[in-house]
Amino acid sequence: MQRLGRRVADLVARHLATLREQPTRRTLSRAEADRMIAGPAPRSGTDFETLLAKLERDVIPYHTREPHPGFVAYVQSCSAFPAVLGDWIATGYNFFGGAWVVAPGPTTLELTVLDWFREWLGMPKGAGGLLTSGGSTATLTAVVAARHAMCDDPARLAKAVLYTSDQAHSSVTRAAWIAGLPRDHIRAAPVDAEWRMKPDELQQAIARDRSAGLLPVAVVASAGTTNTGAVDPLVAIADLCKREGLWLHVDAAYGGFTVLTDRGRRMLDGIGLADSITLDPHKWLFVPFECGCLMVKDPVRLRQAFHILPEYLEALDTAAEEVNFADLGEQLSRYSRAFKVWLCVQYYGTEALSEAIERGIHNAEIAEELIRQAPELEVLSPARLGILCFRARGTGDATTVDALNQRILQRVNDNARYFISTTRLNGALALRICTPGFRTRPKDIEGLIGEIREAAASV
Repeated sequence: MQRLGRRVADLVARHLATLREQPTRRTLSRAEADRMIAGPAPRSGTDFETLLAKLERDVIPYHTREPHPGFVAYVQSCSAFPAVLGDWIATGYNFFGGAWVVAPGPTTLELTVLDWFREWLGMPKGAGGLLTSGGSTATLTAVVAARHAMCDDPARLAKAVLYTSDQAHSSVTRAAWIAGLPRDHIRAAPVDAEWRMKPDELQQAIARDRSAGLLPVAVVASAGTTNTGAVDPLVAIADLCKREGLWLHVDAAYGGFTVLTDRGRRMLDGIGLADSITLDPHKWLFVPFECGCLMVKDPVRLRQAFHILPEYLEALDTAAEEVNFADLGEQLSRYSRAFKVWLCVQYYGTEALSEAIERGIHNAEIAEELIRQAPELEVLSPARLGILCFRARGTGDATTVDALNQRILQRVNDNARYFISTTRLNGALALRICTPGFRTRPKDIEGLIGEIREAAASV
């Protein structure tokens, strides 16, 4: 075990140490992948070195390298090595993270991490939650809890309405679907010129639905949208939800941990007023997939929505001061995600993490400045929380300009020194970069914008 473990540790360390020299991605067609990888399960075993060589040759090279300094496409998981080791410990020991009596040590570690988050967000004492597989699961868990708290009667559920903005992450709509809300009762409120939800229009939508005999239940606001990094006016929306008696959930999967910086705290003012909050440590907190988090002002709401005690689990029931995380969400068998978070935060400290987050935010601002200096490029949405949307101006109609920017994207990504993405803002195709990765430096941003300008001139 030690010998094989060292082989794997060396493999991963070598990969991370050479990221800058690697391409941002290598890809395969399905036919090529099947030819190289697919096949029946063997009847007898194979030695580990042969298997590792197979993985190194035919599997591992063919992926997009999210921790790469040139990867600025999507919201990445750029994990730090202490967090990788935390994951390894949790998996190696295979802790059962669902019940206190089975693993009080790992459970307390998770409670400790959650209390860090509570303090950083400014939530009241007693707030808690659980770590999840990701932000989508956290949001689904919150919507189920809100549904149970606000309209557990089937007749009322048929009238339930959930409100968000047209910039919300797709997981919000999917969570409402899975939770059983009628699909035509999910309202996407319009946004202002800075892509933020408009509280006055939200208020009007709620009033219209009440007049129509419907049951407004919850509002999902964003603290760092995927498209532009926009933060909804959280204080105003919290005040509105309090007046209207609605559950307020804040999707801070992208932007939540920027509260560790001064500007992030200012931008996310009011987040601690929410009834529940989605976070993703596998984004700005630099831990590996899968690690999301749901924080709830009153964790009793989660227990009321999810607790079930079949006879085969009676021995796992807890005293009042103890916690079974299996009672707070959909997973009974769950591993301990807290190890990677705890090791990463303890190893670096919040000051170093804050500095890394600040550098990520600033990298997008460097890109914005360079784009504003380039006459052939234009900013469509300014840098916010490390996200910037822009495009080549081009000539001709909208379709022609969109096609030009699509060709630029293809050229840049095919070169494999950088990897960028697109979105649409007001119908226009935008090139989009997202810069939370701690390996990305200003020289990488300068090289990227230079390559985009070269592509714009040649395609």
